[in-house]
Amino acid sequence: MTRPEPPPLDSAIMRLAQRHNVLVTPHIAWASLEAQQTLADQLGEVLATFERGARMNRLD
Repeated sequence: MTRPEPPPLDSAIMRLAQRHNVLVTPHIAWASLEAQQTLADQLGEVLATFERGARMNRLD
């Protein structure tokens, strides 16, 4: 399902964004150096866990 960008002004997200206690961030909010480092660290942990044959983040 594709959604128009930017959203229509009468969309739920745009109405929500008008509230004084809501902060809406752009799609690139994940791209800070800190966020990228966190993702890299998590990936390293997942790969190391897999390599050891251990289980991680399993829902079974």
